[in-house]
Order: sequence, then C-alpha cells, then structure tokens
Amino acid sequence: MTVNRRPLRETIALAALALVLAGVYGPVAVELFKDWGRDPNYSHGYLIPVVSAILVWRRRKELASMKASPSAWGFLGLLLAGAALVFGAAGAEVFTQRMSLLLALGSLVLLLWGWRILGRTTFPLAFLFLAIPMPYVIYYGVTGPLQGLAARCAVAGIQGVGILAVGEGNIIHLPGTSLEVAEACSGIRSLYAFLALGALFARSLPVPSWGRWLVFLLTIPLSVLGNAIRVWGTGVGAHLFGPEVARGMIHESFGLIIFAISLVLLLLLGKGARALWSDASSSPS
Repeated sequence: MTVNRRPLRETIALAALALVLAGVYGPVAVELFKDWGRDPNYSHGYLIPVVSAILVWRRRKELASMKASPSAWGFLGLLLAGAALVFGAAGAEVFTQRMSLLLALGSLVLLLWGWRILGRTTFPLAFLFLAIPMPYVIYYGVTGPLQGLAARCAVAGIQGVGILAVGEGNIIHLPGTSLEVAEACSGIRSLYAFLALGALFARSLPVPSWGRWLVFLLTIPLSVLGNAIRVWGTGVGAHLFGPEVARGMIHESFGLIIFAISLVLLLLLGKGARALWSDASSSPS
C-alpha cells in the first residue's frame, strides 16, 4: 500500500510558513493586541479576529471542495507586504506595519490557493481592517469635526424643546451649567463598532452587492445621528436633573439605549432593502 505524502508535505509547508509569519509579524500582533486594551475606542478589536475566523470556518467545506490554483502574484504581494513592514518600522508608523500584516495574509492565500479561494475569503480578511486603530493624524482629523457636529445638532435639538442653549465649539452652555462634548463623546467608538456590525449585517442580506454597500455605508450617518441624539438627551437631562446625568452609570446606560435603537433602525433598513429587492426581482421584465 502506497502512502500519499502530498498532504503531509503540504501540512509541513503550511506549518513552516505559519511559523515564519508568526516570527515576522509577532511583535506587530502583540502591540496591536495591547492597543485594544489600552484604547477603549478599539476594545471591539478582540472580537474581530474571532468573527473573521468563524466566517472562514463556516465556509470550510466549500473551500475544501475548491481546487487550489496557486498564483505567483501572491509572492509579489508578500514582497510588497515585507517592504511595507520595513518602511513602517523605519518610520515608526504602526498603522503601515499592521496593514502590511493584512496584505501578507491575503497574499499568502493567493500564493498557496489562488484567486478563487482568495475571492471566497476576501470579506473575512477585509473585516480584520476594522480591528486596526486608525492613524492619529486621521483620528484627530475625524474626532474634532464629529465633536463639533454632535454639539451643533444637540444645541439645535435642545433649543427645539424650549430650553435655552448656546454652542461654543464643542461646549454647550445651558442655564446653570455647561457641557463639553469631549473626545470620548465624539462617537468614534460607537462608529467603529457600528461599522463592524453593519458590515456583518449587510453581508448577510440577500441583495446585490450595491445594496449591501449601500446598507453598510448608511451605518455611518446612523451612528453619527445616534451619537447626536445621545448628546442631546444628555443636555436635556443635565438641564432637568443636574450635571450628574452627564456622568457615570446613567450616561453610559443612555448611550447603550441609543446604540440599541440605532441597531433597530439598521435592521429596519435591511428589511427595507430586502423588500425592495424582492419587489424588483418579482416584477415582470
């Protein structure tokens, strides 16, 4: 009886590549893991790789049934990933190093299994991007406008219910007290989490790609609107019950309620997209 040594050779080769990848990108992954714990804006990062792995695992039978067609383009991708890692390390730019890791993973799939399997794993690989903290130059360029937008919307809403309110930058002045829309209240934390949930939800919709992209992109204004409502509610509560409403458990609980309402709106949006697609598909040509 002859023994098929090909699977054994492939297993050894995969193990060797995994060890090399772990050795090269281990420090990058460890520092990324630490950042998830240091910065509450990215604490959802712990879940992203788990979800990505589950998505691949659910397709394991489909992937196993597909014929591997290794592509040399994957080797080029690995070279580019290596160059990005070197330049990122030389310039102390951690974002570039982390993006290099994602490029290396995708290139490795392409090198070993080819374009078709890469296509089937593109979403789980791209989903990992949401676990990478954005560069600080972009972060502060985004949080500042988000703080100002939330403050302006909240001032308009507070005035709309008959309470005197004046906005000054990201400060909301109320009779007897003032509230600051701090960096933590910019909504960037809920935006990142909402983008992750929105990506998973949009991916599950039985609609064309453009419909999924539309639902996913609409999570951005939904998240921004939800944060503005949260700031508005905090301002109204601070006026009625005192500034303690803007701190502690009450403030956090209200934020969770608004986040839950935003999720419900996202589900309704997805339901509408399914209904529209169903009507379009069933209509006579």
